[in-house]
Amino acid sequence: MKKVIAARSRKRKQDRSRAQEEVSDDEHVTVKASGKKGSYAQDKSFSFFLSDPDVLDCPICFNPFTTPVYQCENGHVACSVCCSRILEKKCASCSLPIGSIRSRALEKVLESIQVPCTNAEYGCTETLRYSDKSGHESQCNFVPCSCPHSDCDFVSSFSDLPAHYRTEHGSSASAGVRFLYDKPFKVTLDSDDDVTILQEVNGGKLFIVQNFVAGLGNAVSVFCIQPELLPNYRCQISAKSNGCSLVMNSFTKNTQNSAMATILSSRFLVIPTDYFGAGQPRNLEISIFRSYE
Repeated sequence: MKKVIAARSRKRKQDRSRAQEEVSDDEHVTVKASGKKGSYAQDKSFSFFLSDPDVLDCPICFNPFTTPVYQCENGHVACSVCCSRILEKKCASCSLPIGSIRSRALEKVLESIQVPCTNAEYGCTETLRYSDKSGHESQCNFVPCSCPHSDCDFVSSFSDLPAHYRTEHGSSASAGVRFLYDKPFKVTLDSDDDVTILQEVNGGKLFIVQNFVAGLGNAVSVFCIQPELLPNYRCQISAKSNGCSLVMNSFTKNTQNSAMATILSSRFLVIPTDYFGAGQPRNLEISIFRSYE
């Protein structure tokens, strides 16, 4: 166990060392501490650089520490989750017992340190305790989203993405399809199409139609470019050919990046290979509704 921990620790230090060679001193992690003194509240807030952010992470699982934090008699620390998993409750560094002595000093440090959300540059104004940072960021609505246009590397919050797309790509030949909520619109796919971009005319929100070529034909899904925890839109996909109709009523899925869009769910319509006839375009009718899931 010690060898495994030591090897993982060396790798993290090597990776961090390489990364730090590419940044300046002022790009190290900055944290803000505050406290009280005496019988009255006194502003003791100050900022400082933390050149080794790993000291705030569990050395076993490498996740940010959350209280309670435990230590052995030698002072080696571990999070409560790892302590519950360690066989015979022995420290991974020195084999002394661990899991019953709280590291109160480290817990106090963790509770007093406040850090900005990683998504601050995309608009999030939250300041959080370090131990709450991971939980917040897993639900933050300012998580960065990527422009779905090919050969564009623009990244922003989802609220800024529509304006970028209209300005930079709205007049291009590959701009995609403009549509209105609650009204059907046409989308034509070739068998080898991967993505067709959709932009709502008024609100400007971006969607994509993802077309996967599968063994049985084409699997078609609709995604919205926005954080995963935001509500999904109701949608309908229909394909008509030679008097036959294939219809799916479902919900869009959210994605931050068109490359991350998958069909690993029930939210796709399968169109058989010969449904439209050999060499014929795949004409779909899609509706995206203003009401949510």
